[in-house]
This record gives sequence, C-alpha cells and structure tokens, in this order.
Amino acid sequence: MFPAARLAGRILLAALIAVSTVCPLQAETTEKSGAMLRELEHVALRAKAAEKAVEKRLLSESLRLHFYGYLDASYTQNFNNPSNRISELRIFDVNSNQSRFNLAQFVLRRDAQAGNDWLDRVGFKIKFNAGRDSAFIGGNNIGPWTDFQEYYLQYLAPVGGGLDLKLGQINSIVGYEVVESRHNANYSRSWLFGLGQPFTTRGARATYEFDKRASLSVGVIEYVNSSRASTSHEPLVETALTISPSDRVTLTLYGLAGPRPGASGTGGGTILLAGGFASLHLNDRLSAVIESYYANQPNSSTISQAKNARWDGLAGYLLYDANQRWGVRLRGEVFEDAGGFVSCGGTTAYQPRANVCAGATSVASASSVAQTLWEFTGTLQYKPVSSLTTRLEYRYDKSNRNVFQVGGRATSYQPTLSFEAIYAF
Repeated sequence: MFPAARLAGRILLAALIAVSTVCPLQAETTEKSGAMLRELEHVALRAKAAEKAVEKRLLSESLRLHFYGYLDASYTQNFNNPSNRISELRIFDVNSNQSRFNLAQFVLRRDAQAGNDWLDRVGFKIKFNAGRDSAFIGGNNIGPWTDFQEYYLQYLAPVGGGLDLKLGQINSIVGYEVVESRHNANYSRSWLFGLGQPFTTRGARATYEFDKRASLSVGVIEYVNSSRASTSHEPLVETALTISPSDRVTLTLYGLAGPRPGASGTGGGTILLAGGFASLHLNDRLSAVIESYYANQPNSSTISQAKNARWDGLAGYLLYDANQRWGVRLRGEVFEDAGGFVSCGGTTAYQPRANVCAGATSVASASSVAQTLWEFTGTLQYKPVSSLTTRLEYRYDKSNRNVFQVGGRATSYQPTLSFEAIYAF
C-alpha cells in the first residue's frame, strides 16, 4: 500500500505543477490577445475617421466648398481712466478697462472658376458674425451682437481671361485696412479707415484682371456702411486699380463718388474720395505701406463757413517678422477733419459707443468740431502655433482739441494698452 500511495502522491504533485505552469501562460496569452484586440479596434477607429476625413475632403473638393472662421477677444486698458469707460474716437476697440468678446466669424465660400460648365463659373460667399464688433460693421444685423457681414453671388463671365461679377453685400475695396482685425496689421483701426472710409457696400461689382500685374474693380453701390450710420440708398460708384510693376511693389488707387446725406440740418452733397496706398516688400521679413487720400462733400458741414465737409489723412506702416512666431507692426498717422463731419458722431449709449468724443451723452453726440488728429501704434505679435495669434499693442492718440477724457475731464490725449487673442479654424 505504501508504494501505491507514494506513486499517487507523485502523480498529484506532477499535476499541480503542470496546472500552475500552464495557467499563467494562458493568462499571459489572454492579456496579450486583449491588448492586440484593443489595438486593432483603435486602428479600425482611426481608419474610419481617416476615411470620413477623406470623404469630407473629396466632397468639399468636388463642390469647391470652403468653411472657416476665427474667434477674437481682447482687453484694453485706457490710462486716462475715462468715467464713461469708453475709449474716445475709437471704432471697434471702444471698451475701456474691460475685456471684450470682439467676434466669432463663420464663413462658407465657393469660388467661381473658369470651366466649360456654367456651374463651374458660379460661386458665393456667406460671412456670419457674432460678437460686439457686429454692431459697428454695418452688415444685415439680426440682433445686437449678430450680423451677416458679407453675402453675395459670384459669376466668372467668359470674357477675356475672365470677368469676375459679384452681386450682394461685399467688403469695400476702398482703403488698405478692413473691418476684421485678423486681416489688419494692428488690432486697433486707423482713423483713415475707421472715420473716413466705407466698411461694407451693397450692390454689384465687376473685376477684371488684365494680367498678373494689373486689375481693375468697379462697383455700383446702392448702400454704404461706415462709422456714420445712414439710411440713404442713393447710388454710388467705387473703383480700385491695382498695379504691380514688380514682385516687391504694389500700388492701389481707389475712389468713391456719389450723393450722400450731410450733417443734420444740411442738404448733403456728392462725396468725392480719392486716394491710394503703396505696398513695398523690402525683403522677406520687412515690408512697408503708405496710404493717403482726400475726401470732400459739399453742403454737409454745420461748422464750415463754406459748408464743405472735408477730411483727409496720411498713414505709414512698417511690418517686421523676426521669424514665424514673432513680429512687430508699427503705424503712424495724421488725420484732418476740417468740416467736423466724420469725427465725434457717437453717443455713450450701450449700442453703439463708437466714434465718441468728450461731451457726448446717451442721447446726443458731442458738438461738431474741426480737428487734426495724430496717433502712433506699436504692436508686438506672437504666434505660439499657426492657428493662434496674440497681440500686445500700445497706442497714443493726440488731437489739437480736447476731445478725449481723463476721468470726467476733457483732454487732448489718450494712451491705451491692449491685448488681443485670435484663434483661426
């Protein structure tokens, strides 16, 4: 019996050893199999996402649809600490000592292009805004903070190299700066643009590119949106001729003409605005821009002896990029409002608060005054990633009249410091 019991014990011990050896191997195999399955699932999900991205890209390319936009927010410190918390004579950066959600912009666009099928030659653009800038851009406002800035149909007519026709509401072709801060060199807008040029226009425009060196745009407008709100729908004409004699030099000559209302109590007259800007690409990192124009509108001023509303100005820009991340933008300008027509037209009411001068109330603007304005702006730009742009900007304003405000007292100067962040998608 003892030998048999000893044999049974040895068999049981061998079985236990075998089980203890096989089970960890099975557990390890199961764990590896699970990890492999999870990895395969992850790869499958990535492949599915990539497939969807490709399908989306192919659909976008086949329809030629482009969707993009940006978010823009800022904070401005006004060292004059005005009691009304308004930075005087500013158009978009009006909020003093407070943060500001400037804009959320969404764009859907289809570009017209040459082709045998007429559908290839059809395009459109819809630009929707939400944010505080909407109240000043002058588009089709559907609320205090929302508007359709641009909406137009496009057709590339088979004339020569192609005649680009647009019908609807379009950004103006008059001036170097535009309403969107993202597309300007600086955060704050110049007085040349903010006070004296149109923002958007409504009507029809034709553009013909003679060659890569020259193009001409002519627009017939039934409505102009600018810092001076107007319900006038009288026809105007805007033009822009762009010439590039070399790869480093571009010259744009522009004009605006047509009947416009004058100040309250006047009959208004025909505006004639003519000017232009030259862009000089000095090297791969440094460029400069010079802009100047002259504008006159008869029978429109209440303080001019001849009743002429005249405004003009000169601005210079210097743009330097140290690398893809760091850049410096400098601007200096002088602006003359000889007829007291385009400046100091705003009120302190919550909407709008643009173009305000000391003495304005919530129901009335400050008294019209003929003045000459100077300003210097220095902007430090940093892009930590390609989609994010940050700006730190110092600006100093000066007038020969007391149109700014220190506390509750009128003064002739205004220093501000602003920080802006723009995220593009």
